[in-house]
Amino acid sequence: MDPVSLESGGYGGSYKLIGGEVSLDFVNTVSWPGTEHAHDWLDRPGNFTVWAVAAGILTEECRNELDARPPTELEAEINHVRQVREDLRRVLAPLASGEPPSSSAIDTLNLLVREILPSRHIDHATLEWTWEAPVTLSGILAPIIWNTVRIVTNSDHTRLGHCPSCNWLFYDTTRNRSRRWCDMADCGSRDKALRYYHRSKPGSTSRDEIAT
Repeated sequence: MDPVSLESGGYGGSYKLIGGEVSLDFVNTVSWPGTEHAHDWLDRPGNFTVWAVAAGILTEECRNELDARPPTELEAEINHVRQVREDLRRVLAPLASGEPPSSSAIDTLNLLVREILPSRHIDHATLEWTWEAPVTLSGILAPIIWNTVRIVTNSDHTRLGHCPSCNWLFYDTTRNRSRRWCDMADCGSRDKALRYYHRSKPGSTSRDEIAT
């Protein structure tokens, strides 16, 4: 999978849409979360709109209109976007680890749902649910929040997982539930190389042997 063209600000890694669900990909906009290597891909407003287009929830036309707004407004809104990302992480990360989210995390999600409902409506032509075109960065969050609700209420939680290498979240769609890493080409190769190193190092014991 090709990386999304986000400005890295000097960070050496890349960002990919590997989550399988838009809300998981949104939470994954922090690389190496909770570590000294953490990098926030939403450290600038323009990266969020580029991400939203790549994720399929924003049109290029809307992106251009949003990016043209005053920088002071965009900076304030991206701070709110990052806060909502943390709110959704508090719901999704425990589920990916086989644990229930806290009551406070669900309470916050319920509040977010109430805020976005006015922007949801039935399209006259298609007779399908749709969202109003966002006029702020916060408006882009509506389908992301709704997707989180669907995962919580109407998905197989046992298929939610997290990469043991970088801790990104994903939804496992493999038939035998065998997905282990966020991306086989990145963390999968890194993990296999590390395992080979431990196995081949003289006098060492592999991580698999330690685990057993």
